[in-house]
Amino acid sequence: MLSLGEFQKRIDSFPKGYMDNFDYVWKWKIRVESNGHDHILDENHTREAYDRLRHILPRWQTYRNGDNSESLRTLKEVLNNISEEYNQLRKYTLLEFEDIPRETLEKIWHELGRAKEKGGNRNSDSNYFVISVTKPLLLMWGATPAFDSKVRQHMPKDYGVPKYFCKWSLDTWMRIMRQISTKLKNNEDTIKLLNKTSKELYGEKAVVPYGRFLDIYYWKGR
Repeated sequence: MLSLGEFQKRIDSFPKGYMDNFDYVWKWKIRVESNGHDHILDENHTREAYDRLRHILPRWQTYRNGDNSESLRTLKEVLNNISEEYNQLRKYTLLEFEDIPRETLEKIWHELGRAKEKGGNRNSDSNYFVISVTKPLLLMWGATPAFDSKVRQHMPKDYGVPKYFCKWSLDTWMRIMRQISTKLKNNEDTIKLLNKTSKELYGEKAVVPYGRFLDIYYWKGR
């Protein structure tokens, strides 16, 4: 799936600002959640989670060209609304995607998605700008690629990624995530490589952000 040399090359050449942005959230998440009980969207940490995300997500153009002029205000409300669902989600990595309850993903999909919608409301067909969901999740969960335009263009054809459509349904995202998860689970060498990279960057006990690493790989090219 990935070669050691090519993956290392892409990690090394990935823009430092984007690496620092992710690490600003991810290393904090590791510290907060190290005891197994606290989490970044519990009542003691949601405010800081919001403060960290609100500085990064606009830089990542998450809400550009959206219909909600108050996207960040909506995001603050959303993070409180998905605290319970995030607490469930964080127990799974990309390798266990198939085991995540659909209702958990559905609540998160609607809530994060609506931050880019008019008035911060859910839309009628449940199709949202995919990055409005995946970029916050990449930072907080690490298991999904961001699926921005570069990543969509470079992903293999057999994933069936909509390259030119940025509004996705939950089913589309879940289908692609299942395919990525299955392919990763069937490639022990890639798993070992990503585990090794995570250990070097974030420590022995840190959750491995498989989606983040795949996002970097595809962002830099096929």
